[in-house]
Amino acid sequence: MTADATTAPTIEEPAAPTVVEPRAKRKRRKLFLLLALLGALAVLVALSVWYLLFRQPIAQVLPGLPNTAMPAYSTSIYGVTRPTGIAVTADGSRIYTTSYGQERAVAILDGAGHVMGTAKAPDGVTGFVPVFVALDPLTGDLYVSERSTGRIFVYGGDGTFKRRLEVPERPGFQAVGLAFDPSGNFYFVNTGTTEAEVVEVDRSAKIVTTFGKGDKMYFPNGLAVDADGYVYVADSNNGRLLVYARDGHIVTKVGRGVGAGLLGLPRSVAIDGKNRVYVADTTGQQVSVYGAVSSPTADRLEYIGGFGTEGASDASFEYPTGVAVDGRGRIYVSDTMNDRLQVWSY
Repeated sequence: MTADATTAPTIEEPAAPTVVEPRAKRKRRKLFLLLALLGALAVLVALSVWYLLFRQPIAQVLPGLPNTAMPAYSTSIYGVTRPTGIAVTADGSRIYTTSYGQERAVAILDGAGHVMGTAKAPDGVTGFVPVFVALDPLTGDLYVSERSTGRIFVYGGDGTFKRRLEVPERPGFQAVGLAFDPSGNFYFVNTGTTEAEVVEVDRSAKIVTTFGKGDKMYFPNGLAVDADGYVYVADSNNGRLLVYARDGHIVTKVGRGVGAGLLGLPRSVAIDGKNRVYVADTTGQQVSVYGAVSSPTADRLEYIGGFGTEGASDASFEYPTGVAVDGRGRIYVSDTMNDRLQVWSY
C-alpha cells in the first residue's frame, strides 16, 4: 500500500530554549524575601514587646490613626464600698479611690485590684469623708479633698499622712474637685465663697489665678487640665461641662439634655494622652467622651461617643461618680452604687 502523495510530511518545531536564571539573581531574590520576612518578624516582636512593657495599644501613640473608637469593658474590681473619687498612676500599678462606705478612707489598690493599704483620717479629724483625689505628677503624693472640713490633705503614695494643704490667700476654702496640670501646678474647686470658683496654686501654694466667679456654677465637682492648659469643670447641678482658657474665660461648654453628647449630672472629668475628655455622667449612667478643645476660638467640643449603660451586669453602671485614666489606654470608673470599680481599655 503506497503513501498518499498529497500528505505533507510532519515537521516538528524546535523546543524553546530553556532560560536559566543567573545564580546571582536567584540569590538576590532569596535574600530579599528573607529580609522581608525578618523585617515583618521584627515589627511583630517590637509590637509584642511594646504591649508587654506598656500594656498600651500601638494605636494610642501612632499619629494620624482614627481617634473615634470607644473603649471596651475589661474587668471589674470589687472589695470597695461606695467608691467615689478615683486616681491612678500613669503605669496603672496603683489605684486610689475614696469611699463613703463603712470605712471612710482612701483605698490603695495595685493594678490587679488587690488592697495594698489605706489613707485614713489624720489625727483629730472626725467624721472623715474623702471625696476626690489627685496625684502630684512630680512627687507621686496623693491629694484628698474631705467633705466635713472642706480641707485638702496630702499623703504619700503609700497612704502615709504628710500635711494639710494651706492656702493663706484662701484661709476658709471648701475644696471639692482636684487636679494637677503637667507642670505640677495644682487646681481645686472652692465652694467656700459666695460663688464657687476654681483656684490655681503653684508649688508653694501661692495663688496663680482664680476664675469661675460670676459663671453661676452650681455645686461644681470634678475638674481636669489638658496638655494645652484648658481647664474642664463638671458643673454638676447645672448639668454642664465648662471649659476655661488660662485667662479665665469660658471657651466652650456642653449643656444638659437627652440628646447625643448632652449631659445629666456630670460629676468628674479625666483627659487621656490622646486629648480625649471623659466625663462621668452620674444620672446619665455612662461615661461620655469628647475631643479636647482644639483652639481658643473653638465653639464646641466634638462628641465622640459614650460607653456604659444602667444596670448591675458587666459594662453597666449604677451612678458612676469618678473617672480616671492611666498612660496605657485604660479608663477607670467608680461604679458607686454597684460597689466596684470598672476598667475599660482600648
